[in-house]
Amino acid sequence: MAEYAVQVQDVFKSYPTGFLGLKRKPVLNGVSLTVPRGTIYGILGPNGTGKTTLLSLIANLTYPDSGTIKIFGRDVRRNPEFVKRSINICSGNPNFLWSMSVAENLTYYAMLYGYLGREKRRRVERVIDLMELKAFRNTTFDSLSTGTKQRLALAKALLSDPALLFLDEPTIGLDPDMAIKMRRIIRQVHEEQGMTILLTSHYMKEVEETCARVAFLRGGALAAEGTPDELKEQVSFKVKDPTLEDVFLELIQ
Repeated sequence: MAEYAVQVQDVFKSYPTGFLGLKRKPVLNGVSLTVPRGTIYGILGPNGTGKTTLLSLIANLTYPDSGTIKIFGRDVRRNPEFVKRSINICSGNPNFLWSMSVAENLTYYAMLYGYLGREKRRRVERVIDLMELKAFRNTTFDSLSTGTKQRLALAKALLSDPALLFLDEPTIGLDPDMAIKMRRIIRQVHEEQGMTILLTSHYMKEVEETCARVAFLRGGALAAEGTPDELKEQVSFKVKDPTLEDVFLELIQ
């Protein structure tokens, strides 16, 4: 069994830009990091620093210009089917079939994941219960509140029991009470299923409460990495009782 859920080694990524796409805009510049199996790992940084691009590369949704990426010891480029079976993604901007109900959307995705009959129904009902969506099972997606849409997105991602779960800004736009509930559910799922979770967020308090280790990206490169306590030690000489927010502000200067 692989010790690391994710291994990123010297990854570069750029995108075409300018007239006819003849120039390249660098997004990631030699990023290397390892994510221990079974941890909640935060990837942080200002907008445009490459967080979502890094997740897309690890998920094999796009390819690096150079460098290697492995999940659970397997190269993602050489093992695309293994990647598909091992991961799922929850975006902070969920988009489902607007005219279908919560139960219908979840059933549709369960079928896409290959579940049929009794197993399909079991998985759908399990995530409806877990995400407290019973009261909304027959409500169409376009009628749901922002918070309920977020819960539906996480329910969808959990249908397949992924070994590696990507949470891209999972509480963006939520009111404080709903954000607290989402963080509680994330921790509960992690503890009960032991899955590895990669989390991006702009909310430092959320990361501090949730993540065992954190990587800060700046200018497409890795600026710092460690446990929240290890990172806070870097600014403790400047700030009494520092938070991850203090670390973030220090790193982006």
